[in-house]
Amino acid sequence: MTNLFFDSGATKCDCILLDEQHRYVQHFTGAGINASYADDATIDAAMAQFAEQTGSDVREIVFAGAGCGNAQNAARVRKAIEAHYHATTIVVESDLAGACRLLGGGEPCMVAILGTGAAACRYDGQQITEISPSLGWMLGDEGSGTHLGKLLITHYLQNDLSAACRTKLESTYGLDRSEVLRRVYRAPSPNLFFSGLAKFIGNNIEEFTELQTITTDSFNQFFQQQILPLPNHDTLPLHLMGSVAFHFQPYLRKAAENNGIRIGMVTASPLGVMKG
Repeated sequence: MTNLFFDSGATKCDCILLDEQHRYVQHFTGAGINASYADDATIDAAMAQFAEQTGSDVREIVFAGAGCGNAQNAARVRKAIEAHYHATTIVVESDLAGACRLLGGGEPCMVAILGTGAAACRYDGQQITEISPSLGWMLGDEGSGTHLGKLLITHYLQNDLSAACRTKLESTYGLDRSEVLRRVYRAPSPNLFFSGLAKFIGNNIEEFTELQTITTDSFNQFFQQQILPLPNHDTLPLHLMGSVAFHFQPYLRKAAENNGIRIGMVTASPLGVMKG
């Protein structure tokens, strides 16, 4: 029988099929599930879709997902898994716990996720001993795609972008001031609007110095708010997972150096670890 490992953020969910020796076989990608925001019907529909692709008879399922550090949310996800899979063992845990499972290697370290959202913790090799308060996308998530997008939009609305950068942003996404305000205050899922703008920053960061400044500011805030408060931050390596961590590595590593943090492994997703 096979095993499944789910890695789910707000933007996408990777379902990784493993053999009995937990070796990579295949993976599937679907819509993201953040259990803090997704309703039961959405979670159930996502699990039904994955079950159609993978088959329902598996031995072990580990679901590491955003919002699943909350016991009530974890129970909701477990219920959806049980409705579509026949598994001997089901583990539902936070996306951060899943990252520790993959990146920790049984050694003390710090682990962080920088994707749509952000999270960080200290890991003793067996369990998480301290979690930094990320405060979610509205009040925190420094260093995440959402945070990068929020900073970009703030600069846009305050007329702090160069004319060339402003024009390119508007033409790329069909934006003007009124449309931005509508997307932020009246349209659903403004966090996904913000996080989607990280791609614009990444694609144009070498052309516009203000995007370099925004990125550096976001990562400095990440280290100062989420990493420096962790015990032994000056001696433990920091392993990172997530699309933002992976694709913005030069700026992330420079900010880490400026804050006295030693970077260890950086990977976009569990696939980078499991496919080895």
